Amino acid sequence: MNTNTNTNNVNTNKSILENRKIMSIGGILVLGLILLFLENNLSGYYHRLVLLFGINVILTLSLNITNGYAGIFSLGHGGLMLAGGYATALVTLPVSFKASALNLPHWLETMQLPFLPAMLIAGITATIIGFTILLPAFRLKGHYFILGSLGINVIMINIAENVRAITNGATGLRGAPPYTNIWWIFAIVVILVYLMWTLMTSKYGRAVQAIGKDEGLAQALGVNLSKYKAFAFMFSSFFTGVGGALWTHLILTISPSSFDLLVVFQIVMMMVVGGVASITGSILGAAIITAMLEILQPIQEGMVLFGFKLPQMFGLSQVLLALFLILIMIYKPDGLMGEKEFSLKHLRFLSGNNRE
Repeated sequence: MNTNTNTNNVNTNKSILENRKIMSIGGILVLGLILLFLENNLSGYYHRLVLLFGINVILTLSLNITNGYAGIFSLGHGGLMLAGGYATALVTLPVSFKASALNLPHWLETMQLPFLPAMLIAGITATIIGFTILLPAFRLKGHYFILGSLGINVIMINIAENVRAITNGATGLRGAPPYTNIWWIFAIVVILVYLMWTLMTSKYGRAVQAIGKDEGLAQALGVNLSKYKAFAFMFSSFFTGVGGALWTHLILTISPSSFDLLVVFQIVMMMVVGGVASITGSILGAAIITAMLEILQPIQEGMVLFGFKLPQMFGLSQVLLALFLILIMIYKPDGLMGEKEFSLKHLRFLSGNNRE
């Protein structure tokens, strides 16, 4: 009897894994067809909007690793994005620009790498900087850590403004090759979603989530807080740097003010609106806030609406976004998805809290 039961359980688990694998492959194929359609039929403004959405998904997912799953509320990701952006720019900019505007070592001045190694360098640079500057702040707790994490943005902006031989100061760097496209962005989205899902269902991920739920209880159960916090933050920092690289090669310029606190708060808003500790929520939140930012932009710049001319109201979009966030926090404090994931009846692409 027990042997038959165990055999049935094994077969059931294999069937579940096979279904998930089939759904994942099918989902990737469908996504590929959608991207092919968008690439061939969208141009200009709407094409750029899809690219911005994809980059925001990467940044929101990266932020959710620390601020959502690990419960480490950090506001230092703007500095990591800045580090990744400058790192990739310096190794991909034309040699003629670097020779005329910067004072770099000869090996860096003559270096011009393809996009893939440049993105890896951006991710590694952001990871090293985040580990070096922000990791000591893990000794701080609560709002003290949040204030400490803000320091990484201030430090990176000041470095970028003052090391002019490398960064060109407040003027920034321009002329980055337009490497970013829909395939690079959404390939990284798929890889990041897969890695996050695999991570969060592994023993490392469960330890990270235990820290996020109750740090004291996790420590009492033998979880090494410093080890798993560092692991989560380094994982998050790497993809934050990659997101900064993608943004730089989409906008084609970068300056010290490119990733200020406003950008950081927008990414935090995407995570909070969609759902903290939710992969699906991060994607949904990125879609909503990206769309709202674009919809509200013409309103604050002045427009004609139903025959009435609306005056310029700069900053109105931020006010409306803040009101939207307040409503979400009142009526859906856990975000639109909470901690759940998108699921289909009978066939699950990602399971929610009730994992088989």
